[in-house]
Amino acid sequence: MLFKSTKDWKQYLSPEDEEKLNAIIRRVAKYRGSYKNSDEVKVAQLWSAILELYKQNLILQKRLDDVTGIFDSMTERLKKKCEDKKELIESLERF
Repeated sequence: MLFKSTKDWKQYLSPEDEEKLNAIIRRVAKYRGSYKNSDEVKVAQLWSAILELYKQNLILQKRLDDVTGIFDSMTERLKKKCEDKKELIESLERF
């Protein structure tokens, strides 16, 4: 008797990685209508996954830019305060 076995390559991933991959697959499912109409469904699914990850990367980059901007402005204000303090001390020493 012959059994058709399908290899589930995801079972060789760590449980955490498999969970992350499944989350990506769920997010990519929203493009199902698009990739099901493709001549090469698997390739279109991969491109859809790349698109979804790219969108997430853009969101993270924007948040990083916002945080970086906040820290840069804080640093500039602290630097200005230090310069003002130094000028005040120098003027008091001259007095």
